Amino acid sequence: MLSELRWLNLERCPSNFVAANFHPKQLVVFNLSKSEISEDWGGWGPIKIAAKFKVLNLSSCPFVRTPDLSTFESLEILILEKCENLEEIHPSIGDNKSLVSLNVSGCRRLEKLPIGVGKLEELKELLINDIAIQEIPMSGDGLKLKTLSASYCEDLAQLPMYMASLRSLTKLDLSHSGIIELRITSHSLTSLTQLDLSYSWIEILPKRLGDLRLLTRLDLSHSGIRAFPYFKYDMVRLTKLDLSHTGIEELPESMDSLKALIHLNLSYLGIKRLPQSMGNLVSLQHLLLQGCYWLRHLPDSIERLTSLTKLDLQSTGIAGLPHGMRNMKNLKTLDICRTNITRLPDRFSFALPDLEISWE
Repeated sequence: MLSELRWLNLERCPSNFVAANFHPKQLVVFNLSKSEISEDWGGWGPIKIAAKFKVLNLSSCPFVRTPDLSTFESLEILILEKCENLEEIHPSIGDNKSLVSLNVSGCRRLEKLPIGVGKLEELKELLINDIAIQEIPMSGDGLKLKTLSASYCEDLAQLPMYMASLRSLTKLDLSHSGIIELRITSHSLTSLTQLDLSYSWIEILPKRLGDLRLLTRLDLSHSGIRAFPYFKYDMVRLTKLDLSHTGIEELPESMDSLKALIHLNLSYLGIKRLPQSMGNLVSLQHLLLQGCYWLRHLPDSIERLTSLTKLDLQSTGIAGLPHGMRNMKNLKTLDICRTNITRLPDRFSFALPDLEISWE
């Protein structure tokens, strides 16, 4: 019966555990997470005969070095997350040509990845969050990587020049990293839909950011940027934009090119005005302006934001609301705490009976 086993869970396996007469030829998924095993563990031998072996979970194991992985030719998913003592991944990982997903997030002693990782042509997901890496090995044009997550990689200052070859990449997370520069060429990252640079050191955005026309989410909050992103084309897919807690002090009239925006966070910016063109963001549902202390007025065009459900004006310098806001029939939440507003427009509450107002 054990020879027909396809899924095996040995979580918290002791170091001295070795099964007798164990020949799992049909094994597909093996969970060894939180186990007291090493690269020399006696249980590796029987596993090597599993020709269909695809998933190996070694998360939270205490070993310093991974075992030789070259015999696991069919391996597709390798999970090494939170192996806090891990300092080295065996270079044989470059021989795992079927590997689709590699997760080494939380391996805080891991300072580099084997060069072979950058040559895994079937790799679609690389999760390297919160490790001590300084560079990402990457080479060749045949890479199929779709997700690259390197958040909390504080020693990672730049991406490899071969990033331009990642034309299949859809999600790039560099939040809380040491990234100071992002390079985008006319033919790079063209499939990107999500870009997270929040809490990074980046100050200047690439001029070709606007070429990423499939982008749906862009998070620049708490980053070092000081100017509103330049979008060369209408960003017809961008639905979420977070610019909060940045050095931006002015918003351009051209921001109405972001017609698909649903969520816009401008909290804690040094802006003094909102452009009239903001009224053209007809899909906008959430507009967050909390902490914009220098903002004194809302543009009259805001009444055209008829899809808006939430407006946060908390801790702004705004002293009054445009009368036309009575026409914003979908508005459900309005926060005017700690503002200079002393009264609402006439018949405001009557026109919007479902509106919940936070007002101190």
